[in-house]
Amino acid sequence: MDVRIRAAESGDAPAMARVYVDAWRTTNAGILPSEYLDGLSYRKAELKWYRVLADHQDTPKYFVAETHVGKVVGLAGGGPEREGNPTYRAELYLIYLLAGYQRQGVGRRLVSAVAEESRANGFHTMLVWTFKDTHGACRFYESLGGELIGSGRITIGGRDVMEVCYGWRSIADL
Repeated sequence: MDVRIRAAESGDAPAMARVYVDAWRTTNAGILPSEYLDGLSYRKAELKWYRVLADHQDTPKYFVAETHVGKVVGLAGGGPEREGNPTYRAELYLIYLLAGYQRQGVGRRLVSAVAEESRANGFHTMLVWTFKDTHGACRFYESLGGELIGSGRITIGGRDVMEVCYGWRSIADL
């Protein structure tokens, strides 16, 4: 599959918004309330991505997967772990991939880009949170060597959802 991974740029915000919304709707159908998923807005997501990318101009913490014709089909981002975990110092904040590009190595390459950026910033361990019921995501992190290290609950769209946390004690080979 001819897909390249590169640092996200501000001009990617509209495409990133489409991937984000579409991936959330397909991946989380049946997990989150349909009213919540139906309420996701491409325009609001686009504005969010413009802000996020403007805040991270100096460090490419966000990456996109782009086809040979310039279509953005996935994105990932990461940086310092946000809750103060003493063992896992970096965090994969997000990874979204259009359904037609899953299970083809693109997600693995996006995670590798985030891990490489994390190593360049002095981090050697990483974690990620995902919904427990997104079984495909859980299997994906396990296939990358992630170990189940925690769990918690979060409320989204008025529904309590169980989250699980996967960690890597070494990101050298991610």
